[in-house]
Parts: sequence; structure tokens; C-alpha cells
Amino acid sequence: MKINKKKLKNQRLIIERKINPWKKLRAERRPPSGWLKAVRGALGINTRQLAKKCGVQHSSILKIEKSEVQGKASIESLKKIASAMNCQLVYAIVPKIGYNSLEKIIDHQAEILAHKLIKKADHTMQLEAQGTSSREIKNQIKKLAKELKDKMDSRIWEKSLKQKKSK
Repeated sequence: MKINKKKLKNQRLIIERKINPWKKLRAERRPPSGWLKAVRGALGINTRQLAKKCGVQHSSILKIEKSEVQGKASIESLKKIASAMNCQLVYAIVPKIGYNSLEKIIDHQAEILAHKLIKKADHTMQLEAQGTSSREIKNQIKKLAKELKDKMDSRIWEKSLKQKKSK
């Protein structure tokens, strides 16, 4: 399937604008007890009262609060409980700290692939006594990374996916 690069870039710009305000919150950490329990406590609602408002058993609230701390709560259950407290669940996916944009993530992935491809080719050339200088290699990596990004070569994601699987 051919990628419409112009459409993809426009989509990336739209998403970038939407997630930009959320980037400030990347460094914020969830309270140790979880957001549900922290907000519930700040509002002065006990678990029995909240359970009644949600139409569930008291033990369900405790279980969901525990699962939130463990990172296993469903979005649906968080939404339901937030709503019962007259609050709203806010959900976003933003680039990790260290990446200022989606573009930077793509740049990084393209550089990883370019480095891998250039190093492989350079190794072969060195075996034939035709190696290149480290400065030349850096320039080649930069140039190839730009080409890979411009083409939106799907291989830029393969290396990181393989690393994740092997861990």
C-alpha cells in the first residue's frame, strides 16, 4: 500500500497541534494512591458513597482504585467513576520527554535505520579496504535518514519493534 506523504504530514501537523498543550503535563506524576483515590479524598467522598453513585458494590471501587495504581484500570471504569464525582477523565498520548514533537520521533527512528544501513555497508567496504572517514559516515547517515523520512520508509519502525520483542 502506497503512503500518501502529503496527507500523512498534514495529519501529523493536526495531531501535533492537538497534543501540544498536553506536553506540559508529561512530567506530572500520578499521586501514589492514584487519581481516583486522591480526588475522591479531596472531595470528601467515601468509597461507599461513590459506589452508590456509580451503582456498583463498595468492593468494586476499591478494586478499581487499586487497579489504577497498578496501571491496569480500564479507561471505561476511570471515566465512569470520574463522572460520578462530577469530574472528567482526560486522556492523551504525547511524545516522551526528550522528544519535542512527532517529527523528532520520526527523525530519530530514521537516524537509527540510516546508521544501521550505513554501518553495514561501511563494514563491507572496510573488508575490501575501501572504508570511509567517520565524518563522511556521519554525513551519509544524515543524508540517508532524511531520505528515509521523506519517503516515510516503514522500515524505520522495524528495529525498535524487534528490540521491544527481545526484551
